[in-house]
Amino acid sequence: MPSVIDKGPVASILFEMRTWLRCLLPYTPYVAPFYPTPDTVINRVLDLTSVGPGDCVYDLGCGDGRVLLAAARRGARGVGYELDPELVRDAVQSARKAGLESLIRVVKADAASADVTEATVIALYLSDHGNSRLLRAVQSTLQPGTRVASFYFPVGLPGWEERLVTTDRTDGLVVYVYRTPGGATTVGSTGGGGGGLGTGFAASGVTAEGSKEEK
Repeated sequence: MPSVIDKGPVASILFEMRTWLRCLLPYTPYVAPFYPTPDTVINRVLDLTSVGPGDCVYDLGCGDGRVLLAAARRGARGVGYELDPELVRDAVQSARKAGLESLIRVVKADAASADVTEATVIALYLSDHGNSRLLRAVQSTLQPGTRVASFYFPVGLPGWEERLVTTDRTDGLVVYVYRTPGGATTVGSTGGGGGGLGTGFAASGVTAEGSKEEK
C-alpha cells in the first residue's frame, strides 16, 4: 500500500487538511497536524543533540518515522509514538524496508502516555500547546541530562527557558535545544551521544502497540 506521501500531491494535501481538522475537535488527543519535517532539519536536530550509537531517541508524534530512521542510520535506537494508524503503518514499513527494524519501535498510542525513562534525546515537531501538553505529561519519567529538540516551536512551560542550550536559525528554520537539569550530556557537536542512559533497551523490532503488527 502506498504511503501517505507517495499517494500524490492531492491525496497528501487532503490528508494534511484532515489532520488539521481533527486538531480542532473538542477533547481531541491530537495536538498538531501532520507536516513532514524537512530532511535538512532532521539532520540538524540530530547534529545539535549529538545523536550517535548509545543514544535512544524518542519522537513524540513521530508521523511517518523519518526522524527515527535518520537516528537509526547513525546507530541510535528510536522509539516513536503516533496516534494516526496510516502514519504508524508508514513508519513500520519504512523501518522494515530500510532494514532498521532492530533499532526502531513504533508505538500506536497517545504520546502523552509515553514512559521516556530510556530517552537520551526527545524530538518534537508539534505546536506550542503540544509541546507543553506532552512534556508536562512525561515529566515524571524524564531523566536528568536528556536533550530535547523542538523544531519551530519553543517549550513554553515554566522553567524551560533556563534549560535552553541553543537556538539554531539556519536557513530561517529554527530548532530549539534544551537539556534537563543534571547529567553530563554534551550538546551541540556531532558524533557523540550516549549520555549514559537507555543502554538496557532491548531490540524488540517495529511494533504498533494497541493494534496488530503490520506485515
